[in-house]
Amino acid sequence: MTKSIKDRQTERMVFGEHVKFHAPHNCEGICHDISAKGMGVTLKNPMTPGDMVEVEVFEGKVTIFGVVRWCLPQNGTYQVGILFKDEDWAVVEMVRGFQEEIKPK
Repeated sequence: MTKSIKDRQTERMVFGEHVKFHAPHNCEGICHDISAKGMGVTLKNPMTPGDMVEVEVFEGKVTIFGVVRWCLPQNGTYQVGILFKDEDWAVVEMVRGFQEEIKPK
C-alpha cells in the first residue's frame, strides 16, 4: 500500500503530464505525481505489481526504468505506483523547471 506523506523519504510533486510506457505494456497515461524515487500514474488498463517498466517522460526526452509497486482500480481507470530503479534527482529538477515555466507571472 502507499506510504503516508510523513513516511515518504523524498518530496512528491504534482505533475499532471503525459507519459508513455514501453514493453511489456506499450500504453500511455498521465503522471499525477513524481519524486526522485517514483511516480504515480493513471492508466486505462491495469499493470501487475512486480512488472519491470520503461517510462518516457517530458515528451520522450527522458526514459526511466522502474518496477510496478501497486495497481488499484478507481472509477474506470487504474492508479499505478512506479518505483524507479535508481533515484533520479535530475527528473525532480526538470519538474521544478517545468513548473516554473508554466507558473503565472
